[in-house]
Amino acid sequence: MEYPIEGEPRLSLFIDPSRPAIGLRVPLPKTVALPDAGLEHIRLRRVHAGGLHQAEVAVTDSRSFVDAYPILMAVADRIQLEGRTLDFALTDTLRLLGRLLERRDSFSVEKELGLFGELLFVLGLYDAVGVAEAVAAWRGPEFEEHDFGLRGLDIEVKTTSGERRTHWIDSPSQLQPVAGRALWLVSYQLTAPGAEGGATLPELIQWVRDLLGTAKQSDTLSSCLEGVAWRESYADTCTNRWRHRSKPTAYVVADDLPRITTDLLATAGIDLTRVPELRYRVDLTGLEGDASAPDFLAAALAHGGLG
Repeated sequence: MEYPIEGEPRLSLFIDPSRPAIGLRVPLPKTVALPDAGLEHIRLRRVHAGGLHQAEVAVTDSRSFVDAYPILMAVADRIQLEGRTLDFALTDTLRLLGRLLERRDSFSVEKELGLFGELLFVLGLYDAVGVAEAVAAWRGPEFEEHDFGLRGLDIEVKTTSGERRTHWIDSPSQLQPVAGRALWLVSYQLTAPGAEGGATLPELIQWVRDLLGTAKQSDTLSSCLEGVAWRESYADTCTNRWRHRSKPTAYVVADDLPRITTDLLATAGIDLTRVPELRYRVDLTGLEGDASAPDFLAAALAHGGLG
């Protein structure tokens, strides 16, 4: 049984009790590759029907036929109403369906610590330079290589919960200064205090929100939180409490700081196109911070609100 779907290009919905299957037939020239859904119960094959070379998208699990109908029609709408190819229409429909059915997940501890450290630094800057400059300095993760920029400096913030002061560096450009601007690495070392003391990440977010005085500042905070994929729903599962394990420390990024950078790799004659991704750890345990830190930076690190 086949039922034409009004519109262009000509599509049809079919039901085949003998297989059994319900599906969609879509014109597909022989020169166009047949998509692959990669799913157990959605099969694609070429057929010749109605004088046309067609692709057949068939749902083969009879228990799913009722639920399959709106999915097939969504694919048809993308082809007829949006002018999409079969490959795009099928992939996009299944992607959005999967997104709809995503389970509420949790914020990883690595992301939690990273965001916690950046918010600690915002609070420290609030005490040192005021809320407006503190929030404006936070660049967020989306477009800038370094986390903060103010008063001619770039600042990268790293946070660890380990007993050693080790940090993940996410790319060879992360500890490479921009020409004409000094780069500082701020290191936070945290520990879990148990049920009392310290703060949770949701509490820290709220502390920062309570300091904001304008809609623009609130928008900046929201943008930075969205940039690290923070969702308010994570507040239910993000319950770790953190406090300082040791004093925050600042290091000027110079030749004596252990690091791997784009410039160093290029100087060594390494073809960077052959190293598309590089992530490594540095161990700063026992290294003294730089006493030459600007006054505002030293004041920001002296903020000890977590105990």
